[in-house]
Amino acid sequence: MAVEPRLLQRADLLRAATSAGFSTMTARKLESFISNGLMPHPTRAGNDGRRPVWIYPTDSDRQLVQLLRWRERTRDVNLLRVVLWVEGFPFDLDAVRTSATIVVDDLSHELEQLLHAEASRQGLDPVDDQDTVVGALAANMAAMRGKNALPRPIRVPAGDRATAVAHMFQIFALGTRPEVTEDEAGTIEKVLGVSPGRRQRVEGAEPWLTGPASLLVGAADFVSLPRMSEALAEATDPEWEEARSVATALFLQLPVVARAIATHTGKENPAGLGVLAGFDSEPLFAVLLLAFALGARRADWSGNVEELTDSLAPWPDLIGEMKPVLDMPQHELDHNLAGHGPETRARTERIIQALMDGGLDPGPRPDC
Repeated sequence: MAVEPRLLQRADLLRAATSAGFSTMTARKLESFISNGLMPHPTRAGNDGRRPVWIYPTDSDRQLVQLLRWRERTRDVNLLRVVLWVEGFPFDLDAVRTSATIVVDDLSHELEQLLHAEASRQGLDPVDDQDTVVGALAANMAAMRGKNALPRPIRVPAGDRATAVAHMFQIFALGTRPEVTEDEAGTIEKVLGVSPGRRQRVEGAEPWLTGPASLLVGAADFVSLPRMSEALAEATDPEWEEARSVATALFLQLPVVARAIATHTGKENPAGLGVLAGFDSEPLFAVLLLAFALGARRADWSGNVEELTDSLAPWPDLIGEMKPVLDMPQHELDHNLAGHGPETRARTERIIQALMDGGLDPGPRPDC
């Protein structure tokens, strides 16, 4: 027998927020979210005496909780709108398209400003001397230390790292195809942290990173900011809806898979997948992966992307099947593990801890 959806009033939404740990949530904040288009408007359902009764669409309580979680990462209304849409909440597609375009355009503008500032410092022309300016900017970025520094998953000599960062800037930010040797492309893979994917196996599977490393230069055709902007502007509504499901899988499922494999193996970057583990805690990746999905379709990469998303489909159920172990009494768990070796017991303890910490749940986590 079908269960009738529960009618949600404002008090229900505020109660859900408080239960999720957002004790400062107020009716005034809710009104602000509604006016910004991040929460749905209520509809009048009648009166309770003389008092009008306003109800919210089904799942609005969960939408509010997710909005509050993402607001701990960003206050950018455009980012929030896109990430909630990718999560499956209802938004007007034109509004989502506009928001995604603004985010990518703003990112392009920020990078352009970086180039102009560096050109000014060097006394160079940002257009005519672009390669020199990019090289100088990349050297600074590669050498940077501290909170805002680029990650260093694999040790690379300083000069090689600077060259790799310059090539990455040209490919991914500017959308150009620099001359890159196979060795230089291999260094880019190291800087990105994915190079272990050429040699490490997970549960006996073949390495996932194959073919010449220099092929990544071709990524400029669909994952660079200029091509992403074009894809966002030119995609049809059906293409957007199709890209939404792809972005959902890549943004919310792929990082969970990466964390699950890291938990299983006890390694931080197994097979070079560690770079993916934090995607779902950074809202910007929701926009970039959406643009990637649209661009991949335009570049005839849709078959590759479809294979990847299909491989992710079973994982939510697999992780769901792990969770009942949390309800198992400790003595029963100890009994079940008694006949296994220390490696199996250690792996099981890692999985249990990850489940308890929410590390195998999609979306932003407090420790990220």
